[in-house]
Amino acid sequence: MLQNIWTYLKYGNRFCGMEHTSTNGKDQINCIVLKRTKKELVVADLCQTDSFEEVSKKLSRNQHAVLTVNNDQVLFKSINSNESEASKLVYKAFPNIQMEAFYYEVISEGSQHFVSICRKTFLDSLIDIYARNHVYVIDISIGNAMISNIKSFLKVDTVRTSNAIIAIENNVIKSIEKSDTENELYNVNGLEVSNKEILSLAGALKPILNSDTSISNFNDKRKAILADFGQVRFFNQFFKFSGLFLLSILLINFFIFNHYFNKVNELKQISQINQSTKEQILGLNETVTKKQKTVDDLLNGNASQTSFYTNVVMQSLPNSILLSEFNYQPLKKRIKADKDIELEYHIVQLSGTSTNSDVFSKWIGEMEQLDWITSIEILEYGLKNSTSSNFKIKAFIAHD
Repeated sequence: MLQNIWTYLKYGNRFCGMEHTSTNGKDQINCIVLKRTKKELVVADLCQTDSFEEVSKKLSRNQHAVLTVNNDQVLFKSINSNESEASKLVYKAFPNIQMEAFYYEVISEGSQHFVSICRKTFLDSLIDIYARNHVYVIDISIGNAMISNIKSFLKVDTVRTSNAIIAIENNVIKSIEKSDTENELYNVNGLEVSNKEILSLAGALKPILNSDTSISNFNDKRKAILADFGQVRFFNQFFKFSGLFLLSILLINFFIFNHYFNKVNELKQISQINQSTKEQILGLNETVTKKQKTVDDLLNGNASQTSFYTNVVMQSLPNSILLSEFNYQPLKKRIKADKDIELEYHIVQLSGTSTNSDVFSKWIGEMEQLDWITSIEILEYGLKNSTSSNFKIKAFIAHD
């Protein structure tokens, strides 16, 4: 599992293989893209064209690829030798070449050796052209050498590529012969491709299989181009993950801000309600205080005045008159909720019984002579029984 994670971080989940070949004297690019989904690989795209631009349009931006050069720019020979050193095998196959000007790749099967060479300038120019089109070559192969990486998956004795027929016996390559080939389908571990894409498929699988069965002189070149892609991949992933990280931080900040913003709004609303309640309470308290003061003033003033008026009235009462009520500043109306209390100011209301009407009339006259009474109004006077009568009078008190 760790290997799969490392492969994903290093290459992603799309693997590309490209072959530059020649068909009927015309250069052609055979391209295949594999996509890793969960635990399997599937063919995501196939492309056959003669244009670099067309290939780059088919691929994702900054896609990596394994490049196989297998066209007229490649020289190939099959030799028998007990020599094991690759450079000597190349000299034996091509005794007149300048080794420094060529890339070579050798497949050795016992004493049988398959040698492919290509000019460095040509192969390097292909790598540069692809890089300018945002396709990064991470590995290279020459001729049909790439077939050795997947020969164990091929359950046939003869394999046709885009321009050769390869004989395989007991997982050993016996011969590679250049030849025009007809279309033929192959099943490589569940992946179905034609002979036109077989080398491209082998290239796409190489980073996954991490296998290399050939000997070459371009290991330094391979490391350099892989490092170049690694930098591009790192920066792309870095910016992608940085963007996701920043977006996550912004989303978290937004949710936190929104949460506390709502809390602040709730607290503001509660504060406003509390403030309003406080103002109402203060207003009510002020009203109560004023009313309490008014009541206290009335009680304090009435206490002394009531005592005075009571004493005078009581002393003037004849024996035939009995008081049942003495009300100083009586209520105008009954007390009701949410209504002001209304008093009859400067009024003394008296009620009771009288057993002698003449004495009652004389007493009224004496009361009207008092300097603090301006007038007396008889509200009621009627028989209670044969010996007494009820009365209610209202005395108006003089005031400034």
